[in-house]
Amino acid sequence: MNFNRPFLIAVTGGIASGKTLVSNWFADKDLRVLYADKIAHDVLEQPEVKSELKNIFGKEIFSENKVDRSKLGKIIFDNESLRKKLNSIVHPQVFAEMNEIIMLAEDKYLVFEIPLLFELGLQNAFDLTINVSARTELRIKRILDRDGITQDEARKRIASQMSEFDKQKLADINIANDGEINELYYKLENLLPLIKKLKKKEVKKIIEI
Repeated sequence: MNFNRPFLIAVTGGIASGKTLVSNWFADKDLRVLYADKIAHDVLEQPEVKSELKNIFGKEIFSENKVDRSKLGKIIFDNESLRKKLNSIVHPQVFAEMNEIIMLAEDKYLVFEIPLLFELGLQNAFDLTINVSARTELRIKRILDRDGITQDEARKRIASQMSEFDKQKLADINIANDGEINELYYKLENLLPLIKKLKKKEVKKIIEI
């Protein structure tokens, strides 16, 4: 076991649950926070990855030689086969990048925001997993306010993800974000001292999962 590595925290949750609010709060407390989606976006711009994507999805997913994630998302949303192909290209690169960050880090704590933590089976790569949840109707309202899509589209996005019930069973800590932002921050203020008392576990390398 590598006792010199940081204490590894994963923050996850469904769309519009408030997981990024939680991640940003940790960053404001001077914990180093990495965002898996940001790492994935950077991977999409690697020349070899773009070449593979062009072969599979065609040049129409590019805008000014950059991958248009919106166009790509629409293509894979209802196509499981293409989604798996995309994941097989992007995920190994993302996992390798995350693993390298962990190996090189000198931080006491590292927080990763990973929307698909449980779907990818990555929970055993972290000392602590935190799941953020909220009522479905509240999440729909947040999606409508944020993304300007229809209510049916918002419900489809939520339905396409792992259920809140299943995520809550897998998480070490569950945080409900159904109220005002100050209520969420109050919960986190109480949680942080408890986190700092926890000890590291035997975890797997992300790249090996």
